[in-house]
Amino acid sequence: MKFLFILCVAVLPLLTAGEASAQTVDVAKITCKQFLIGNIVRRDYLALWLSGYYNGSHNDPIIETSTVQKIANKVGDYCHANLDDTLMDAIQKALGLEK
Repeated sequence: MKFLFILCVAVLPLLTAGEASAQTVDVAKITCKQFLIGNIVRRDYLALWLSGYYNGSHNDPIIETSTVQKIANKVGDYCHANLDDTLMDAIQKALGLEK
């Protein structure tokens, strides 16, 4: 789990390397509204990160493109109904990762 999380965190900056300025993003502080608008990090980048986070929590090192979209859709649906929740809360609730 930790390996996939670290891998996703390491790959995300590489995906955004073409942008004019580098930025550091604390995913724990992103709200559902910000996720849906995409004004912090592009939604497709976050979708990839979400998939890595979810798969890592299940010790699954394989990322399938169809799974990436399904996970993003589930989190997006939750976020539409709960704009003020954090993205991390949305991930946990929408994907059943609550402890």
